[in-house]
Amino acid sequence: MKRNLSCALLLTMLLTPAAYADALGIQAGVNSWNYDISGTLRYKSQDSSNDIDVNDDLGYDDDSLTHLYAIFDHPLPMIPNIKVSMTNIDTSSNGQLSGSVVYGNTTFNVNENVSSELKLEQIDLTLYYRILDNVANFDLGLNLKYIDAEGTISGENSGTESADISAVVPMLYAGVGVDLPFTGLSVSADGSVIGYQDNTFYDFTVKANYTTPWLLGVDVGYRTLKLDLDDLDDSYSDVEFEGPYAGVYLQF
Repeated sequence: MKRNLSCALLLTMLLTPAAYADALGIQAGVNSWNYDISGTLRYKSQDSSNDIDVNDDLGYDDDSLTHLYAIFDHPLPMIPNIKVSMTNIDTSSNGQLSGSVVYGNTTFNVNENVSSELKLEQIDLTLYYRILDNVANFDLGLNLKYIDAEGTISGENSGTESADISAVVPMLYAGVGVDLPFTGLSVSADGSVIGYQDNTFYDFTVKANYTTPWLLGVDVGYRTLKLDLDDLDDSYSDVEFEGPYAGVYLQF
């Protein structure tokens, strides 16, 4: 991970921005994300027969959360723009295991009723340059994603086991967009991605915005978040969160 961080930092430092904002700009917003969960979890086992399906075994379907963000654009050369965002997934469910599995140091039995809780706190610090800035725009930079995750499973007979993950993950960031002149409308897509060893992380969003003449704006979009872990803090997972969102923002 340290080597990937060094490479990503070097790439960002070597970028020579081709465009700068004409003036200071600040945008702060909040949106509601309605997401579906899919995938598998495993803890302290390299045997894929111990994969636990979050839908079929744990009973997860969909849920929603509130996402907060702030963007700071400025006209200063060589200094990156800044975006900070926070996503806090905290969801629980009840299910029944389709087979006997080992999760951590606990063996859960076939057909055992279980309750579980999934927590995923994310804080993203994105440093980026606007390479192109006119009707179309293009951003490129680095996203430092702090992840603090916990998965807890409790069986009616077997007991309780929890898996914890905590890491700062450096990710390459890119964004593209098109503004429709004189309308306040724009469409854009942005995302962060990294792969190292057999671990893959990505976080992508596509959206449409409308900014009113009174600084208030609204946006709708679709977000996909992927965590594919291979022995990170003894955790193995291939979990995806995806779904639509809608929100409001203030732009100064």
